[in-house]
Amino acid sequence: MTTGGATIAEFGWKIGSTPPSLSAHSDAKLRLIARYLESYFPAILVNHAQDRQRITLVDGFCGGGRFTDDGSIVSGTPFLFLEAVAKAERIANAGRNKPLKIDAEYHFVDSKRDHVEFLRAELIKAGYLDQLDRSIFLYNADFETVFPDICRRIEGRTKRGVGRSIFLLDQKGYSDVAFETVRMILRFSAAECILTFAVGWLIDYLTDKPQTLKRVSPIEISEEQLREFLRFKDEQGGRYVIQRLLLRHIADATKAKFQSPFFLRSKEARKDLWLVHLSNHLKARNVMVDSHWLINNQSLHQGHGGLEMLGFNPNIDPDSAPDFWFGAKDEEVMKDRLAEDFMRRMRDAHGSISVAYGDFVTSIANETPARLADIDQVTAFLVEEKELDLRNEGNGTKRTSAPVYKDTIGVAQQPKLWSLSSR
Repeated sequence: MTTGGATIAEFGWKIGSTPPSLSAHSDAKLRLIARYLESYFPAILVNHAQDRQRITLVDGFCGGGRFTDDGSIVSGTPFLFLEAVAKAERIANAGRNKPLKIDAEYHFVDSKRDHVEFLRAELIKAGYLDQLDRSIFLYNADFETVFPDICRRIEGRTKRGVGRSIFLLDQKGYSDVAFETVRMILRFSAAECILTFAVGWLIDYLTDKPQTLKRVSPIEISEEQLREFLRFKDEQGGRYVIQRLLLRHIADATKAKFQSPFFLRSKEARKDLWLVHLSNHLKARNVMVDSHWLINNQSLHQGHGGLEMLGFNPNIDPDSAPDFWFGAKDEEVMKDRLAEDFMRRMRDAHGSISVAYGDFVTSIANETPARLADIDQVTAFLVEEKELDLRNEGNGTKRTSAPVYKDTIGVAQQPKLWSLSSR
């Protein structure tokens, strides 16, 4: 794909040819998605009385489903979906008296016929022939073209608009998937969207020419926003500022309650890609963030890990913001920063008024790479240090420092000096 003079590498599949070699950033992406799926199903299959779980898995830019890496064949995302469901069903049924069936439908879409035919051949070779056109559907089309049909399938399989689904939209640029489409996905209450966004290419492409505004119209960037981006583009630290403004725009335009955007740096192109997870549920956001920690040193972000890390803070010097690699040292620094930021946020936003702990967690989730367990741990530490006052649902003092979402937290009266990492 060519974007403003810069070429984003594309893979090619053709029957009779060897699958393409796996690039480093694609390998990181596959490992992240595999980890995410491995954690996703245990998170939703918690009811042991349940005997059926419907889900729709959509790969909007599926490719041929196989790669080569040092002479070995590697599963692409269509096979990651299929293998994850089979494994999840097997694990879920271990020790169950009442068998559980994961009733999954798969929709694999690619605009290139050679890619679809290669995938079809690989599916047949792997033993999925009897599922083709029954639970596995292949489309040689642009994703936006078949999206309405896929939505109707989901609507026919769900009640009360739940529509449990995962849409993996690994586009090669930044405008192949319209934000209107993402909003339509997220109207299903249990839908999630994993969107690749070529932020480095977008920033490089920005100009004041009329075709730029037309090119970014699917992602709803206005003329005023474009002027603002161009004002920052050539300034020192301007890319950092534009990235933060774009993150805010993605959240506002898609109307996702929770977003987890992280860098996958393309060494081949020397540009940055975002992998953005969009959902309306805190638990879903936590599963994705936890997956980033599990494959540390593969995805990254800039900053120390405290609040506002994933948003734009004009007071942060972009040249001094370190890369955050989800490692042990990053975790240590993050928790210290979170403790400081929690207290600052509580004082600035709430003063002497106590707030529901669940509401507080929800309000900060998009601003930090912390897992929910990290947030709970930092909060418990602040309670133990008598910086925060933790009370139960009935406004009684708790015997434990461990918070639950029905508790309330408030700023305690006597501040202290502390460091989480010194404990």
